[in-house]
Amino acid sequence: MICPTCNKIARFLQRRQTCLMPVAATKNVALRATPHLNALLNKILPPPGPQLDTETRAKLLVTVHRVSPTGIASSALLPGLTAYTFWNEANHVALVIWCAIMLLLTIGGMWFYLGFQRDMGRLSRSAHTRKWWNNMRAIAFLTGLTWGSSALLHLYSSSVVFSSVLYLLTLGVLAGGATSQSPIPSNLVFAGVPILVPNVLLADFAFPGHGTYVQLLLAIYALMLARHSLNLQHTLVRAIQLESESRRLAKQFQEEKERALHASEEKSRFLAAASHDLRQPVHALVMLVEALRARNQSSSLHPLVEQVAAGTQTIDLLFRSLLDLSKLEGRKVLPTLEPCELNSLIHDVMSQFAADARESGLTLTPRVPDELFAMAEPVLLRRALFNLVQNALRYTKRGGILVTARQRRKHVRLEVWDTGAGITPEHLPEIFSPYYQVHNPQRDPSQGLGLGLAIFRECVRLMRGTYGVRSVPGKGSVFWFALAPVPEETVASVRAMRANAQAEEARHDRLRGTVLVVDDDSQIRKAWIALMEAWGIRVACAAHGGEADRLFAKGLKPDIIFCDLRLPGNENGLDLLERWQTSQPQARSALLTGDLKSAALQAAEEAGYFVLPKPVDPANLRMLLRRWLPTA
Repeated sequence: MICPTCNKIARFLQRRQTCLMPVAATKNVALRATPHLNALLNKILPPPGPQLDTETRAKLLVTVHRVSPTGIASSALLPGLTAYTFWNEANHVALVIWCAIMLLLTIGGMWFYLGFQRDMGRLSRSAHTRKWWNNMRAIAFLTGLTWGSSALLHLYSSSVVFSSVLYLLTLGVLAGGATSQSPIPSNLVFAGVPILVPNVLLADFAFPGHGTYVQLLLAIYALMLARHSLNLQHTLVRAIQLESESRRLAKQFQEEKERALHASEEKSRFLAAASHDLRQPVHALVMLVEALRARNQSSSLHPLVEQVAAGTQTIDLLFRSLLDLSKLEGRKVLPTLEPCELNSLIHDVMSQFAADARESGLTLTPRVPDELFAMAEPVLLRRALFNLVQNALRYTKRGGILVTARQRRKHVRLEVWDTGAGITPEHLPEIFSPYYQVHNPQRDPSQGLGLGLAIFRECVRLMRGTYGVRSVPGKGSVFWFALAPVPEETVASVRAMRANAQAEEARHDRLRGTVLVVDDDSQIRKAWIALMEAWGIRVACAAHGGEADRLFAKGLKPDIIFCDLRLPGNENGLDLLERWQTSQPQARSALLTGDLKSAALQAAEEAGYFVLPKPVDPANLRMLLRRWLPTA
């Protein structure tokens, strides 16, 4: 007696043998159709992606591992639930064996999940990826075999409903695998083929008379899932590569930023260390020129001496601006706004471009009230105006430059007009960006670097002002910036101080008294001697503290002691003045320094000593001497 299952298998094989009989006859047709089939598949499926590096493979592996618990839960719950629901629709032994096979998949999935986590802390990233990449494929193949074994249940059941449920489970597993295994599409081959092959072969057995239709549906469904999975994988790989590139760029940006900050700090340290030596010759020059002015009695030499004095003041001002700007760039000193008189500042800036304007045939015209103040930082204000005038001269070929300043109700507005080439509207939003040059697309360095307007913008921002530009192509441009006005009571105080300074300057009385200067630079000592003698003051000089002590021992009783903060060896000007307070109680003391910032300077300021920065301003020095010395 032959069992019903064996009869079904025999009939199924007989139908398959009948279908395979014409295979030999159609072999040549299939070979001819292969290229067309490959072309069709290439159109349906996306092209393969590039070779993945270890880092990308590791992240894809982590993504697959993250969704493993879902697959483990499915392999444990779905077979048991299916067997319980259709217990009476299929052979009991077959259902139990199938559940046991699925239990093997559950154990394999848990082994992969726990082992993967355990090795993450023990192996290097590359070794971990190599080991579990192959293990992951083994688990994928096990998944395909176990879920593919469900197709054998069709041989032990005659229920169409049960067969339909099994196919639905198969389609669901394929859909879930296409999503969860999409980071690594090759897993779909290891898992999908063992699932699809038995279901395709047994489609006629599960659905008699409709097997070809089911096989076609499975093929179309598999192609759709494959394309979906490949698209997901390409998107995920691209996201991982973009993330890695972003991290690389962020790291590179941080390194470049740290390198730039280090260079800026090195520059600031250099200026702080070298400022004393840099200031010394300027300090001596200023004092010698002032001594020359005081001693000159020739009316014919007077204009030349005044020109030399004006040039020296310009050198002094530019030198101070350079050091002050360095301090502001290094953020060692935050910009402090103070009343700035605009008329003299604008005329001074424009005088620096007078020769260039004459050579180019351009006019430079200031239009500023005699007395107009704005709240600003002098160095930043000078730099902002300097850059605007320089920019206007660079792009103006005929006509001229007009600089205006006027008081408005809520601000003081400065404008620089030119008759240059102008700027088209599409370029206006970008002209204040660093390295942006409208009329220099070839990036010719001889035409500048494109930093002038960017520095101007930063200067105005630090002074808490606003800025803007209006331009008509072919006719010219107007660059402007606005600053806070000075309160009326502050203007009145400035006027009073200026009047007192002018009155002091107008006095022709000669000073009398004795001054001791302690400075290790011989040129500085000679300059002090020339200036003090020109003002009628007796002066004694010493190169260091020991020499000054010898002068005291010979009977020197100075009225004022000017001592350099930095002296040779271990001597310190602050320590010397502290010591001389006991031996020379009659003398007033002041420190001279060219340091931008030092611990000794901070200690001197905290101790209350009067500090004169180098180069010393002769006008301020004369006012100080008039306060501390009696007049003749």
